[in-house]
Amino acid sequence: MPAYLIGTIDIEDTEAYSLYRSFNPSLVEAAGGKYIIKGKPVAVLEGSDFRSRFVMIEFANEAALKRFYDSAEYSSLRPIREKSSKSSLAVVNTDETASTRTAFQIQEFGEAVELCSVTSPLAEVGHDEVRIQPTLIAVNPVDWKIRDGILAALPFQFPHSLGCEGVGVVEAVGEGVKGFQTGQRVMAHSSLLRGGWFADRVDVPANQCSLVPAQMADEHAASLSVASLTAAQTIGLHEGPIGSALVIGASGAVGSIAVALLNNGGSRVDAICSASNSAYVTALGANVLPPQQAAEQEYDFVLDASGGPAIEAGYRSLAKGGTLVSIVQPVDEVRALENSAKAIRYSVQPNGEQLSRLMAEYDVLPEPRIAALMPLAEVNAALHLSKAGQVRGKILLKP
Repeated sequence: MPAYLIGTIDIEDTEAYSLYRSFNPSLVEAAGGKYIIKGKPVAVLEGSDFRSRFVMIEFANEAALKRFYDSAEYSSLRPIREKSSKSSLAVVNTDETASTRTAFQIQEFGEAVELCSVTSPLAEVGHDEVRIQPTLIAVNPVDWKIRDGILAALPFQFPHSLGCEGVGVVEAVGEGVKGFQTGQRVMAHSSLLRGGWFADRVDVPANQCSLVPAQMADEHAASLSVASLTAAQTIGLHEGPIGSALVIGASGAVGSIAVALLNNGGSRVDAICSASNSAYVTALGANVLPPQQAAEQEYDFVLDASGGPAIEAGYRSLAKGGTLVSIVQPVDEVRALENSAKAIRYSVQPNGEQLSRLMAEYDVLPEPRIAALMPLAEVNAALHLSKAGQVRGKILLKP
């Protein structure tokens, strides 16, 4: 729910106040705020405590307002405002503790199944859990795979609320939670069986959450949990140093982060990607090769992040003692063992502690590519777009 920064002002130094006003609106806009009333004259009906002008700025919630007010940029402007005017500021928070949760759920598996909006009472926050009010939610291919029944062998329970990644504001914390408090921005990758992010409230185990770096935009935070954890965990499957690596599908969310992490770790990184993405991957620091040429090299580590026949280059180039990991298709363990190597089919696991470490060094990660921003109510259309595979980057949903 919105929160409002309101103020009454008497301008004493017009020139200095004009300087303040030349900067402040851009800071408000950057923080997601919107002027509702901008310095309009006040006509007093009763009382004598009013100043001559009135300002009202709307923010998405109190946490967003607080980020603006406490930011270094606004703090640097505050002395100019105080010098040029007399003012009083206050916060009006319209948010109330929610008693219900509206989530998009499935009652069964099937390609033609549509997610339906269901509102239900909210229970108390569980022990060691964090209740989050999402601000942006990411759509991942695994979401439509769950809906279609591709992962039906897992013990899902119906009704099931989809969505495993997003960013939001902590609304409440359960008993035993340490390191998180209400009003903080958090990001998380939830377990597939739990899901729940396609909703206006989601409860997530605290050990699957990470605080969002102060300077990181919500669009980036919503897009990084699954991809960064996947890249880091797959790299961690190799025992020992990685002198050389091959990333197949290096332009995707996981592949691009893997390239960055491997480069940062001192590995030589080759990559396989489409011709249209070659310049992007090269800029990440990888040497782009066609599959035939990559197959003639030798790599300690191979990551298949895209699937398809290019994995053959990975098998042929895998060094003795090397590790090949695919996150999208079955692997031939026997073939790898014949070369005293190993092949692993891997699925990412939620890990808030590891995510926090990755976010502490997020500046080494490539900026996520955002394909579309859609209302949460259009989640079925978003899943269709994701499955069609015609978008480049993350699809984000806004509640």
